[in-house]
Amino acid sequence: MRKLLLSLLIIMLSLSVIGCGSSNSGAGEEVVINIGVMPDVESIPFIVAQDKGFFEQEGVKVNIEHFSSAKDRDSALQSGKLDGVITDILAVLFANEGGIDLRIISVTDGNIELMAGPDSSIKSMVELKGKDLGLSTNTIMEYSADKMLVAGGLDPREVNKVAIPPLPTRLEMLQGGKVQAAILPQPLAGLAVKNGARVLGSTDDLGQKAGAIAFTAQVLRDNPQKIEAVFRAYNRAVDYLNTQATGADLDFIIDEQGFPAGIKDSIQLPQYQLATAPDQVVFMDVVNWMIEKDLIKEVYAYEDVVDKTVLQ
Repeated sequence: MRKLLLSLLIIMLSLSVIGCGSSNSGAGEEVVINIGVMPDVESIPFIVAQDKGFFEQEGVKVNIEHFSSAKDRDSALQSGKLDGVITDILAVLFANEGGIDLRIISVTDGNIELMAGPDSSIKSMVELKGKDLGLSTNTIMEYSADKMLVAGGLDPREVNKVAIPPLPTRLEMLQGGKVQAAILPQPLAGLAVKNGARVLGSTDDLGQKAGAIAFTAQVLRDNPQKIEAVFRAYNRAVDYLNTQATGADLDFIIDEQGFPAGIKDSIQLPQYQLATAPDQVVFMDVVNWMIEKDLIKEVYAYEDVVDKTVLQ
């Protein structure tokens, strides 16, 4: 009987050791940081960092997920499939309002332009009074358009805002004269200008950009060193893009981002800057704009949404 009990005890101890080994193996698996990007110029440093092996060299494994719409990107974020996103301040505030604990680490680079159509006689912002302006409502596009209109001497309520969420459709309607003006980001803005559109205002001129790179509070708590490595690689990609990028790199970027055919001659890449936290004045301006439009209820504080620890 004692031998039987001893045998059973040995078996139980063996199973316990095996179980512990399996658990440790799971905990020791390499952490993968999943980042959602869009077909825009803001996401390009992440694409280049992956292509050049900068993430791996900095000691972090990154999976880049491509999305053609912000809705699909945000759904993936909400379901826990993403750790970080290339987005904007408005979308981050919407996410927090909806219960997703998201933190802004850095601004992004990329120009958004408000332009008159090629067949329009409009040459100044004030001439948009009473005209149709294609945009996506309650988004960074409408926020940027409002700021440009005010800077140009026009009350945003004096234009007829036409909701055209899909960017390719908006471009097509502008070029076809279905709307007199539209607001577009790069690279589609460059294509519109190439086809005769006239730029009336831009976020470059305004100096008030609301693009953002954000990560979940959970991944910042669980893997802060991995996120720091992500941004070291991002900054290396920025340096590469500003000083060493070639025509072959541009071909790769256009293909990888799924940009429209023939865009190479018109695409305008920004002068990328190293990762930096958003301006507090711009952040609070976005918060106030969203509150005025009744898009959010809470008055978010800069310190509650922007995480400055990663870039220290």
